[in-house]
Amino acid sequence: MKSVIVLSASVLVLVGLMTLLVACKQETPVKGFVLPKGDVENGQEVFIAFNCYGCHDIAGVNLPERTNKPPFVVELGGKVLKVKDYGELLTAVVNPDHGISPKNQSKLMQAGMDPSQTPMPYFGDMMTVTELTDLVEFLHGQYTKMAPAYYRGHYYQP
Repeated sequence: MKSVIVLSASVLVLVGLMTLLVACKQETPVKGFVLPKGDVENGQEVFIAFNCYGCHDIAGVNLPERTNKPPFVVELGGKVLKVKDYGELLTAVVNPDHGISPKNQSKLMQAGMDPSQTPMPYFGDMMTVTELTDLVEFLHGQYTKMAPAYYRGHYYQP
């Protein structure tokens, strides 16, 4: 009787794992849960519709002219040594105060603002999950990983 129960439990676990693997095949994993793949073109439209270009530039992307004067402009995309993964970009949109770089903290202080809070608005109550996944897919595609330069035993970013 015990062996039948153990075998049944093993089969259930195996079927569950196979289901998870099949379900994850076409989707983008994000540390602990999976979101559907976004649409890059729709993501650019979301970027414009939510006025993200009001405070962000994207290397090589033509955006509408700003109508506001932000305290500083944050450059997104371009050639970088480490491409932000999908989860990092998702977190930056959903919780913009989560990881403010020291460079941007300094800019916030120079502008007389709290360095622990970005001026970026919270979009959680306004943005749909589809808009969010499209936006993150668009942003993720804007980064190009470059090899670091190497000189006399040290890597550096040119």
